[in-house]
Amino acid sequence: MTPVRRLLIGAIVLISGAIGYTGGRVLFRPQERVVQPVSFSHQKHVAELEIECTLCHEFSGEGAHAGLPPLTTCMDCHEEAQTESAEEEKIRTLAQAGEDDVFRKLFRLADHVFYSHRRHVEVAGLECENCHGSIAETSEPPEHPLKRITMDLCLDCHERSEVSDDCTRCHR
Repeated sequence: MTPVRRLLIGAIVLISGAIGYTGGRVLFRPQERVVQPVSFSHQKHVAELEIECTLCHEFSGEGAHAGLPPLTTCMDCHEEAQTESAEEEKIRTLAQAGEDDVFRKLFRLADHVFYSHRRHVEVAGLECENCHGSIAETSEPPEHPLKRITMDLCLDCHERSEVSDDCTRCHR
């Protein structure tokens, strides 16, 4: 085998390996584990107490992002003890220490994707579960999104709803 042929085969193997590695990182990337500072129960607040998502996620009907609740929102109900839980005490301790924005974002979209909660929640009337899965049934914060938001998920919904799938409406 000539040196040129060996070099060509080596280059093809390296390029194939790089493509395979990059493709695998994109397609099968593990999502970062998100740990919340308070073990919040959506089940207790949403399913049992029937608190609307919009009370805590105040921008869900009007902004691009639903927003995470500041602890001052929690303190509207938990200024006085509602239970004897350590988590409720943790909320008050963090709030008294001046911590307000403590919750961590669970769902993330790529930077090149434009998404509007207002357009999907207020205009289209979609329920939170469509994209966020059964989050209202969780008794503690999930460490990973319950549903992986992919282009296929969005396109399937747009197709079922007979909504435009023009690329420039969501990709900027």
